[in-house]
This record gives sequence, C-alpha cells and structure tokens, in this order.
Amino acid sequence: MNTSLTAEQRADLLIPQMTLEQKVQQISNDTRPAEKDENRPPGCEFTQIARHIQGIPELAIPTVRMINGGTGVRGGSCLPEPVATAVPSTPASAATFNPELNRQLGEVLGAEARSVGHQVMLAPGMNLHRHPFGGRNYEYQSEDPYLSGVMATEQIKGIQAHGIHANAKHFAANEQESQRRQMATVVPPRALHELYLLPFEMSVRDAQPASIMCAFPEINGVSACSNEDLLKTTLRERWGFQGYVMSDRRAVHDVAPSIKAGVDWELSHITPLHYSLEPQRGQRGNPGSEGIRAALDAGTITVGDIDQMLRRRYVQMFKFGHFDTDFDALYGSPVDFVAHAAVARELAEQGIVLLKNEQGFLPLEPKEIRSIALIGAEWFAGQAKLPPRSIRADNVGVVAPFTVSPQEGLEHVLITLGSPATVTYDSAGGTGKKEDRERAIELARKSDVVIVMVGDNPHELCDRETLSLPVIPPADPNFCAYDELEEGEYVLQRPERGEGTQQEMLMAELSADPEVAKKTVVVLKTEGMVLMPWLDKVPALVEAWYPGQSDGLAVANILFGLRNPSGKLPMTFGNSEREAAHETTAQFPGLWVGPPHWLATPSNSNEPGGDPSPTLEGQKRFSAQYSEGLQVGYRWYEANNVKPVFPFGFGLSYTTFAYADLSVQTVAGPQGQNVLNVSYRITNTGTRQGAEASQVYLTLPPEAGQPSKRLVGFQKVDLMPGESRQVTVTVDESAANHPLSYWVPEKDVPEPGWGRGEWRTAPGSYTVHVGTSSAETPLQQAVSVAAGVPRR
Repeated sequence: MNTSLTAEQRADLLIPQMTLEQKVQQISNDTRPAEKDENRPPGCEFTQIARHIQGIPELAIPTVRMINGGTGVRGGSCLPEPVATAVPSTPASAATFNPELNRQLGEVLGAEARSVGHQVMLAPGMNLHRHPFGGRNYEYQSEDPYLSGVMATEQIKGIQAHGIHANAKHFAANEQESQRRQMATVVPPRALHELYLLPFEMSVRDAQPASIMCAFPEINGVSACSNEDLLKTTLRERWGFQGYVMSDRRAVHDVAPSIKAGVDWELSHITPLHYSLEPQRGQRGNPGSEGIRAALDAGTITVGDIDQMLRRRYVQMFKFGHFDTDFDALYGSPVDFVAHAAVARELAEQGIVLLKNEQGFLPLEPKEIRSIALIGAEWFAGQAKLPPRSIRADNVGVVAPFTVSPQEGLEHVLITLGSPATVTYDSAGGTGKKEDRERAIELARKSDVVIVMVGDNPHELCDRETLSLPVIPPADPNFCAYDELEEGEYVLQRPERGEGTQQEMLMAELSADPEVAKKTVVVLKTEGMVLMPWLDKVPALVEAWYPGQSDGLAVANILFGLRNPSGKLPMTFGNSEREAAHETTAQFPGLWVGPPHWLATPSNSNEPGGDPSPTLEGQKRFSAQYSEGLQVGYRWYEANNVKPVFPFGFGLSYTTFAYADLSVQTVAGPQGQNVLNVSYRITNTGTRQGAEASQVYLTLPPEAGQPSKRLVGFQKVDLMPGESRQVTVTVDESAANHPLSYWVPEKDVPEPGWGRGEWRTAPGSYTVHVGTSSAETPLQQAVSVAAGVPRR
C-alpha cells in the first residue's frame, strides 16, 4: 500500500503474499459472496447477475465491480438500478463525426460508473456494422473501421479520465447475435486485420484501455477466448497491449488453452466454470471442467501463469488508484445530471441526419402551421426513445433522471417560437386493426403538417428478422429469427400477430394518399437502415437513431431549424435485404456446421433450482462466412458499382457548402514515414449557420488490392453564412489505422496462424478524395508515395 512505489512494484509485492486458493478466487467472478450484506456497500441490494470479484480485506484487495455500458449506466453489481443519463445509441454518437463530443460522452459514462462504486465500465463496443441485421448494432459505432476506432478511442479516454477501467468489446469478429454463444466465423486474414481488428488496434495504441473483452465466436477454427492468434500474437505481441483480458459471460470453454492464450479473468454466470480450483459442473448449456488444480497437476499451466494473470489486472488497478480509493464509499455519490444532460442532448442533435428534404420542406415554418399530427407507435412517437438495455425486445432503457417525449419537445419549441399551433398524437395502434390506422390517417388529413415516427426493435441475443418496419410492440418479444430453426431454414420475414402498431401498413396507407404524403416528414428511430418503399412519396426524411432522454427536444429543434442538422451516416443504407456483405445466407447467418468441441458432450446444470440442461451432443450451429473479404459497407457498393439509397457519410443541411483549393503535400515524418498533409477550403454558401463534416478518402495503388477508396480522415467545422475556412487533415503512415498500408499475411487462409504478417505500404500513385460523403468527393488529387518500411 506504499503509493510511492510503481504499480508494477506494488503488484509484485502483493502476489507472493497470496495463497493458491486466493489467487484462483481472484481470476473469476462469483456472485454468492455478494448475498451477504457485509460484502456490499450500504444501500446496494443483491443481484445474481453481478459482474464482480469479491475482495480480500486482509490483503487490502478491493472488491471489483463492473457495469454496462456505452449507452448509459445500468446492469452492475447492485440493485436498484441507478439513475443514469440516457445518452443516444452508439451510431448516433458516431454520426456526429465529432471526436471531442465522443470524449465528453466517455466522461459522462466514467463519472456515473464511479458514482455508483464500480471500477470497470463495459464499454465501448466497436464491432462493425457488417450487415444491417445485427441485434446489437445500436451499441456499435459504424461500418467503417477508422470512424469506429476514432470514436471508441475518444470514449475510452473519457471513461478512464475518471479512474475507471474501460473494457473494449467484443474482441473480435462478433458481428451477429444469432447463436452467438456457439457460432463460428470464417474471416480472411486481410479482412480481419484491415477491418474487424482495426478499431481495437487504434484504441489500444492511442488510448491504452485497461481491459479487453474476448468474444463468443470461434474465429477461424479457435474460440476467441483461447485464440492465440488473436490474444497473444496480435493483441499483446504486435500491439503491445499491457492491460488484462476478461471473457464475455460464459465465453471461456477450457482451462489451459484460455490461460495460455492470455485470458486473465473468466466472467461467468453465478460461479466460474473453468477458472475454479476444483472441478465444476456445467451451467446453461456450457460444460464445466476439471478445474485449475487438475491443470496444475497435469503441468498444462503453472502457478506462474496465474501470477501473470493477476499481475496484469493488479497493475491496472494500482495505476488507476483502485487499491487507494474506497469505491464502496462512492456508491450513491452525487452526479451532475444537468451537465451530463447537456452532453447527451448535444450528441443527439449533432447525430441526427437529414436524409431527404425536397423543395426545402424542412425546417418547418411555425407561422404557417396551425396544427401538427404526430403519428407513430408509443415506443417512437409517444415517449422518448432510449437505447434498449434488455436481452428482450421490451424497450427497457436506463433509469433516466428525466425524459422529453416527442409531443413535449414539439410543444416546447412551438412556445419558444411564439406559435399557437397544436400537436395531436395518435399511436395508430391498440388493437392492430385497420380502424386504428384509419383514425390516424384522418387526423393527418385535417392537420397542416404530419410528423410520422417509425422504428425498429433489435435486441441482444437476437438479430433483426426483417429490415422492414416491425409491429410495435412485437407480438412475441422472445422470438429470435435464427434460433430454433432446422437445417436449411432461414426466416427473414414472418407474419406478425397480435396487437400493436402495424408500421408497414401505416406507412403504406399514409403515403398512398397524395394530400397526406406531400405534407409528411418521416422520422426514423432505428439502429440503421430499414427498407422504405414509400420513400419517394414523402418530401422529408430524418434519421434520429435512439436519441435518448432528450429525444423530443433534440428532434423538434432539428425539425424547426433551431439547430441545423449536421449528422452523417456512419453506415450505408442499402437497397434490399440481401446485398453487400449479407448477400447470401452463407455470409449471414452462416452455414450449418457441426458443434464446437465444448458442445460435443452433454452438459449438466448447477443453477439453483434448475433442471439439468438437455444434451447438446451433435447440435449444429452457424458458421458465418466472411467471404466478401474487404468488400464491406461503402467499399462493396463502390467496388460493384451499385448505388445505395443513401451512402456512407451522407447527410444534408439547411445550408450549402462548397469545397475548393485542394492541396496535398507529401513529407517525411520524424521516423521517416510517409505523411500527407491534406488541405482544402470549405465555404458556407447558404443563408444559415451550419456544420459540415468533411471526409478524406484515399485510393491505394493496385498492388494493395483494395476494393475501393477508404476513409482516412475527417473534420467537422461550424461556419456562418458566407464564411470560409481552410481545413487541414494529416494522414500519417505510422498512425494506428495504417492509412497508407495494407496487410500482408504470412498465411493467407482463415485457419490458425492467421495472426502473423505485416503492414506494407506500396510505392506508387495514391489518390486523395475530399468531399461530403463516400459517394460525393468533388476534390481529388494524385500524389506519389515512396515505399514504406514494413510494420508489424
């Protein structure tokens, strides 16, 4: 406890004082000690899902508690759930194209995790939007690895600024929820390094997260949490990661291979399955193991391995002051919810994307409006839409200090603007019958303006079953489209039953009446793209994502022009359910293959009051084939010359911007690396103040084998009407995103050994593209780049 010593010295003094039993107790979680009042902070009620490791007071080792997540603080080691700021969904944060604002988001999360006595924030998520069905895409940043990496890096910096360990997840190739606990992914090595690993590499090199969470999938033949290519060759040896690796819940499937790969902490369900001293029975379909003692006796691991596991975590705890801070005493600390609400609202407003605006339909002019019809399901139009925080489709979010509903937001803005216009809300639901929709359509006919709010309902454990608009609330909230299917069956769309707002029918009937359609603005509250067969009939479309607690005010401010929309799409809005990286069922949800080794035998259950799990021997599972390689998102559309509905990086404004005067200077960096200084001028050519997120893309020489240009930089500037500003973006070969380089694997096949290789910069002509989206880059310049030094 001598604070004058280094973190490493303190850890090295502590570990030799521990018994083997204490060491093993510290490398997994066990909720049972938390049942005792004396093991919890005052006011903290017991929850069986607690993600924590009980401390050892006689050695001054504190209890470590973890809490979710990137869209607000919930799901930790205590009940009741804390009051927490309901920030927007993660794609909304990425859509801001504002790194500094994302750092402020991290600071909100870090401060609120600390205020409830938790040392670890299970965020950010940085898996890619490989396809639009992803059940947790609302927790992930983007389809582009560079944008994802920039935003996640800033969020980590903000979280850790408050002495809280950020936990970057889910590492890696975890782009779907379908059968996530047993599924496999087959990913070409180049795609792994250039796309799916790149955001994690950027965060490790630029933000030094204290921890990484290894994911569920089997990657190229080996489970993520025992995958030495992933955790040893790549994470620790190449990237130099110094923190600790914890598993996703129940993602460890063996003892020695996971320990040798570098998993320092097994996150289990109630009790550990593998990182336990003695043999353990299985739980929830996961077979148990013979335990640590058997592995030690067999010589497959050593006590030195366990010491190293502890050391990596304890060093981070000492660095962050966890041994020197009474986190129990922090439980229930005051929170500046006013300041945090301002950040959440700014994220929501800057993240809203204006997708369509024919003949200047928006912003709405309050002087010309007497009545507004607000129509849509309760989830989207009747209350603030928070990002879901439940494994079921029941719209559960964090416990927010306040929320602003759409009607409240619209009425507030109308009062602010001195308008007497009225807002009338109709859910177009209740019985699910046609008369519900007819009532709403009649309201629309007699109103001056129609605002329709529609959305989707993804959730953890289940991927979206359709890209059409679902019935809300769903008839069966427990339904998972790709579970419980026979081989060869794929359900993408199923008849909805029961009550609720029939959103597809509602949109079809509203848009079928030209007099209604021409005065309608549609507000999407989705995690990403949806199919919109009615799009050409309405003049205005806005993507608001899940805006969080200030939903109503943020959206109303955009619709009435109190804020100029400046968000840009962090993913492509495609044309159909089956194109790009999800064109075939082999790509998503995957081929049917045999079970992994750990499901090849029956499993027993040791859950309290639970029946033994049925045998899982021979159970088949999905193996997602990432056969598209590098052709993900906008790269596929460009490579295949397909025009999407809305391209990556796209977003309109109430003003206009002009790009000019591109200049690219090539210089040598301090280590001799190639550096491109990209300079250009942006002018606000319209009549309103507005912000423009300009984007810099790069086309590599043919030797690099890239399908398209790639995003390598962006910068958002706020300009008054007529104002111009010179923007400079530096593209550095040695940066963590390897902007000028491509991955050359030693073994160019998706099997063990895929982790070895190097980054290489090809000599030749590179083309710099600058513009307002991936599909609109009016400024281009070719530059010559010398061969770079290969980098690991």
